[in-house]
Amino acid sequence: MALPGRQVIEALKLTRFSVAIGAIADIWLVLLITKHDTAYVGTSVYLLPWWSTLLASAVVAVGICAFAASLNDTIDARHDATFHPSRPIPSGWIPIAQAVVLLVCSLLIALLAASFLGAWPVRIGLLTAAAILFYNVVGKHVPAIGIVSVGLIYASSMLIANVELTFTLPVWLIMTHAMVCAMAMYRLEDKRPRISARGWVGIFLGWLFWSLVLFSGPLAQSGSLLPDGMHVSQLLWPLAAVAGFALTIRWKLTRAKTGALAAEKIRRYGALWECVYASAWLMALELYWPAFWMFLFALVSAVVVMVVKEATGSTGKPISWRV
Repeated sequence: MALPGRQVIEALKLTRFSVAIGAIADIWLVLLITKHDTAYVGTSVYLLPWWSTLLASAVVAVGICAFAASLNDTIDARHDATFHPSRPIPSGWIPIAQAVVLLVCSLLIALLAASFLGAWPVRIGLLTAAAILFYNVVGKHVPAIGIVSVGLIYASSMLIANVELTFTLPVWLIMTHAMVCAMAMYRLEDKRPRISARGWVGIFLGWLFWSLVLFSGPLAQSGSLLPDGMHVSQLLWPLAAVAGFALTIRWKLTRAKTGALAAEKIRRYGALWECVYASAWLMALELYWPAFWMFLFALVSAVVVMVVKEATGSTGKPISWRV
């Protein structure tokens, strides 16, 4: 393979392309809810054209994900040289100086795109970047703090589109989903330090505290977690999506030969399933056409991730048609 092409592939590996797809679905979900509810007519994104908000929010999501992944691999370069020598930086395909340039440019591009959505999106974007930095410097060395931080990073990135969102159940679901996936990957990869009994209690208390924070706004404002006109029975859509993820992961894990491969499946399918969650919430809100396009986005994304996975050589085999 030509050198520039190989560097592009290594850059895709460095920036965790599949995770960015889930982040796009998350922020688009909040954007679609906002644009279809006249209660948010006072927000900056409500009056902006559809095409510009969708494009800008997608750039924000990709930029934040690229920043997070590049920062993580740059900080862990010495560790990866010993334990993960095939990764882009220790393998030499992406020099550490280029990785630093990539993470800085990714953050700047994300903030520039956020500025098209308004002042608050830039502030929440900066807050999300600060949370990512905190996780990489402190959080990932203390499991109880790190796993809760992962959930908060996902939640805050969703709110970049609309910090005034009062329907927070979708944000809470993604926060919980991200934390569960992070815990599973931590165990499967046999990371150190292991999570102690006190650590598990800390994770649960952190999840409970931030769940109450997310729910306090809607409960104080309207006395309900559901928006006006939404019946509790419509929650069957996101519940079905949760059940579908559990069954899919159980099936995929039975085929994983090692803990590392199992963790990678959780990372990949966990990210893709955020598109399914978004479609389910849109169906629950009776936004059928947006739900259809989001589901189509999920299918296309699954194909793209499969091609990228094969092209990056993560399977160690020639390209084959499987997910």
